[in-house]
Amino acid sequence: MENVKNKTERVRERPVRVNEVMKITGYTRSYIYKLVCWKKIPCHKPTNGTLFFFETEIIDFLSRGRQAANYELEEKADSVLNGEH
Repeated sequence: MENVKNKTERVRERPVRVNEVMKITGYTRSYIYKLVCWKKIPCHKPTNGTLFFFETEIIDFLSRGRQAANYELEEKADSVLNGEH
């Protein structure tokens, strides 16, 4: 059900072009096109070939690459070693 809700919200969201994705991510145009080619970044390309994105999908994409901080890793290790996992 949540997936349907997300799709409905996305329909109301304004699509953005590569220039806006460059501002959001800080990536160069060339790197964004490489990510598209490698199918690493979510994008939409209707039949006319215009490439566009949804800002929420770009934010989600950026969030997936989060690395845990040292203190988070230490806490996790402590909980595993103490049998609290």
